[in-house]
Amino acid sequence: MEFGFENELCELAQRTAERGARLFVVGGRVRNALLGLPVSDTDVTSALRPDEMTCLAREAGWKVVPKGAAFGMVEVHIGDRTYEHTTFRRDKYAEGGAHRPTAVTFSDTPDEDAFRRDFTVNALYADVLAGTVADPTGGVCDLGARLIRATSPDPELILRDDGLRIMRLCRFAAELGFDIEEKTFAAAKKCAPLLADISAERVRDELVKILMADTKYGIPPEKSVLRGLHLLDETGALDVILPELALCRGVAQSPKFHRWPVLEHIFRTTAMSKPELPLRLGCLLHDAAKPVVLARQGNMHGHDVEGEKIARGVLHRLRFDNDTLERAVWLVRYHMYDLDGNAKEPTLKRRFARWGGDKVKALCDIREADFRGSVGEYITVKSADRWKRVLADMEAKHTPFSEHSLACTGADIMEWTGLPAGPHVGEIKSALLDHCAVRPQDNVPEKLRRIVRDMVRGPGEHPCKNI
Repeated sequence: MEFGFENELCELAQRTAERGARLFVVGGRVRNALLGLPVSDTDVTSALRPDEMTCLAREAGWKVVPKGAAFGMVEVHIGDRTYEHTTFRRDKYAEGGAHRPTAVTFSDTPDEDAFRRDFTVNALYADVLAGTVADPTGGVCDLGARLIRATSPDPELILRDDGLRIMRLCRFAAELGFDIEEKTFAAAKKCAPLLADISAERVRDELVKILMADTKYGIPPEKSVLRGLHLLDETGALDVILPELALCRGVAQSPKFHRWPVLEHIFRTTAMSKPELPLRLGCLLHDAAKPVVLARQGNMHGHDVEGEKIARGVLHRLRFDNDTLERAVWLVRYHMYDLDGNAKEPTLKRRFARWGGDKVKALCDIREADFRGSVGEYITVKSADRWKRVLADMEAKHTPFSEHSLACTGADIMEWTGLPAGPHVGEIKSALLDHCAVRPQDNVPEKLRRIVRDMVRGPGEHPCKNI
């Protein structure tokens, strides 16, 4: 097969050959090339030991970054390309699933190396110079069968070495649209508790890839994102990484509004949302509090308020960055706002001005996903459509969406009123924003000045008394 390897990689392979070794590309790039899918990262491997590869690269004038020389890993930078080279090896692991070998033994062929890797479709080796494929574990047949299978005849050996491989199993099945081989799936269910040994950062990264699985190779979200979430549940991984969601399993909801119990509704809402990470995280956690409030008070009222706390705890535990966390948590908190669509337009405008256009659009997105995840169809959602019309009207009329967008400053207000700096000035600015949200034409200095002076009619009077 023609792999179309770039010149930089061929030069690395040629220099490797001059040292008596063959350079192979291994893993996802080979798998995807055989499937006709886009390729990204390039992992390479050979019999050269880390010090030999380092010496080779430096002699060629290439940058070398030792990423884990004790484990055979060296990163080689050639121009703007980066290749992570790992020496053929065998690994030995301690009990548990935390993925750090306790001993590494280097070897000279792909044969042993292949059986330390996770799945057969990732244990394919393309000889860079010869263009041939080495397939010690039967990965080519599994590609043809669209099957994810552990490299070992005993899949538990592979999954026990690194508990995160259970999430990777779910992720590859979701991204590629593959089935999971029966023994491998059974082993994943048995080994799921090992995920407790995995760092929060590694769990987070795999969860993100599952949530965004439809963006990888274009498989529709109901066959990728929804399937990945189902697999997390079916393997038992969900109970370990997101016990808050596992509590939602089988919790019934009113059939008047929902076709499915809480957890299935959550999964479908997530899959039916736009492929934006904060939105999908918000969807994943938007109803996480329903079992808690139901047990406490016999109904689900207020699950949005309680859900904000749960969502914040989950995303903090998984070490999400603050921006993503806050955007997702905000959606959980306000996803029930104006559920019946009865809020008056001035009320909406004042709210929207304080929230800002981006948040309002995200709230429309989660509202649409929530409804669609309730009925299972891509329906039009009246309240979201109304919000969009109101927001578009506000934007067309250049409505200010923050106090910074008002045509006056705190200094202006102090000059107009004689008030000293303090909370009263802030209260006036807040009141002005509410006013201009409904009457954006008044957001000019002359009109704001008259409005402010009308607010403050006498010495010692509360400045917002006459708003």
